[in-house]
Amino acid sequence: MTTQAMQKPSAERVKARPRTDVFETDEALILVADVPGADLDSIELALEDDVLTLRARSVVTAPEGWQPVGSEFELPDYERSFRLAADIDREALAATLQNGRLRVVLKKRQPQTSRIEVRVG
Repeated sequence: MTTQAMQKPSAERVKARPRTDVFETDEALILVADVPGADLDSIELALEDDVLTLRARSVVTAPEGWQPVGSEFELPDYERSFRLAADIDREALAATLQNGRLRVVLKKRQPQTSRIEVRVG
């Protein structure tokens, strides 16, 4: 392979919508998104005006001791937004990344119920 055959990566990387499963329980919404190649430092989650936005940059590194001389395979960056119908507790959000799967737990606000005492008169 010659140096001329290697192409420099373009400034604008390909973006893909990650495949995502959405689950709902009485207490939470749970999103599981496939983001292969993304690492913790490249993931950005934002919740604004009931829209959850996920952005992640895939990072492929050569194994230790290897020097890359060419690459024909490039993972995309990921971007996707979700409009949330449930009232989400913004203080109780959690996300984990394991084996290229991002799991986001969005706890629902629990409705406040009050018992009103009724008196005679």
